[in-house]
Amino acid sequence: MIWSSGNPHLSGNFAPVWDERDEAGLPLVEGRIPERLEGAYLRNGPNPLFEPPSYTYPYDGDGMLHAVYLSGGKARYRNRFVETRGLRAERREGRALYGGIADPRLPAPERLRPEDDPGPVKDGAFIHVIAHGGLLLALHEAAPAYALTWELETLGEWRAGTDAPLCLGAHTRRHPRSGARYALNYSLEEPWVELLRIDPAGSLGARRRIALAQPTMLHDFVLTERHAVLVCGPAVFDLAAMAGGEGLLQWRPELGTRIAVVPLDGGPVAWLEAEPFFVFHFAKGFEQGGRIVLDYVRHQRLQPGVAARSKAAGPGLPPRHHRLVLDPAAGRLEDAPLCDLPAEFPRADERLEALPSRYLYSPALTRPPEGPSGSFNAILRLDAESGATVLHDFGAGLVGEPVFVPDPDGDEETAGWLALFLYDPARDGSDFLLLDARDPAAPPTARVRLPRRVPQGLHGSWVERARVAVEPSLR
Repeated sequence: MIWSSGNPHLSGNFAPVWDERDEAGLPLVEGRIPERLEGAYLRNGPNPLFEPPSYTYPYDGDGMLHAVYLSGGKARYRNRFVETRGLRAERREGRALYGGIADPRLPAPERLRPEDDPGPVKDGAFIHVIAHGGLLLALHEAAPAYALTWELETLGEWRAGTDAPLCLGAHTRRHPRSGARYALNYSLEEPWVELLRIDPAGSLGARRRIALAQPTMLHDFVLTERHAVLVCGPAVFDLAAMAGGEGLLQWRPELGTRIAVVPLDGGPVAWLEAEPFFVFHFAKGFEQGGRIVLDYVRHQRLQPGVAARSKAAGPGLPPRHHRLVLDPAAGRLEDAPLCDLPAEFPRADERLEALPSRYLYSPALTRPPEGPSGSFNAILRLDAESGATVLHDFGAGLVGEPVFVPDPDGDEETAGWLALFLYDPARDGSDFLLLDARDPAAPPTARVRLPRRVPQGLHGSWVERARVAVEPSLR
């Protein structure tokens, strides 16, 4: 399948790749890979196989997983499509069948079988990839996850021990004490959101439904030791507007932003009100003396189809790091910027999920914005307590979300590495990098030449080999 598109999010390093490879013994061009690292850096992203009739980044596409397996100081690369029900139907027909979020299209009934994705927008399972309950899981948005093996082979829709595929969002949070994983599910038609609790073995436990003012997009949330925090910006789904030729996702600033503080023990929800703003991604959150601290990237507004580009983020400031402090008992909140650089896709050390921590890491932009949204040229380490920053600027190179890889022999917060893909436009090729989290500005701990260009993607994870079953079964 070879085609080209004038869409900037389907061109350059955003253009999809179509072949699936498996290559070991990758050449090390700088530094060395720590031999004590045994696992895989996995990254997901939208990668349409067939030229789509409608494409809006980052809401449409097919899932493409890229993995760099590390063992004994050596690296192997493998990539595979997530074989969703929609992709299988399109493979059978030899062309795209579904529309996109900006132009939903129902496939002709005679083209679909009962087991196919009904559409009009397919679940591409392209946003994130995590490990839980002995499986790898490719995640979409308010849709079933797809279970995968260690070698990225698709097992099918994940049921989480229930009788039907479990719908959940792209971002989940693991509780540091119980090991349970929390997730959200929401409706495009009705005003509610569900908080799901999945036990460490991968079976669905409690689910709690929370009423909203409007059907609302909630891409991410924060978990603390005792609460889940949902920041409900005025990005709402409007089926009537879509039927009238407008977009499905609408920005309604007159609604303001409402913040729900949900006790994990089932207690009443506390609501706080704020001026309109939007959050795609949180880095971390924790409780501190009766208050809740959230480190996140703030968008002044949501412009559907624009994830993070300063010149396209609407009027005013570009998306950048902020700290929001909530006092639920007093009904007050305080918000302040942490860094002026345009940024998105923040991450932190997941071992400290829901616990007090200082550091976060993200791609950032140090030059005038150019190219499509999601184009970043630097990796930022930010001390959210002091505001101090450390920057690794790659010049003309393109980078994405950095994932924290903990050092098995270290215990301080920055003991580890940042795993990421770097695209070099001069040679139209990609490398895998490990940056030392203690000093991300230093030369890479390791730089591995990859056998192919890896397109710009979305979210990923570092997964130790022991976390995925040798012979996983679909539950």
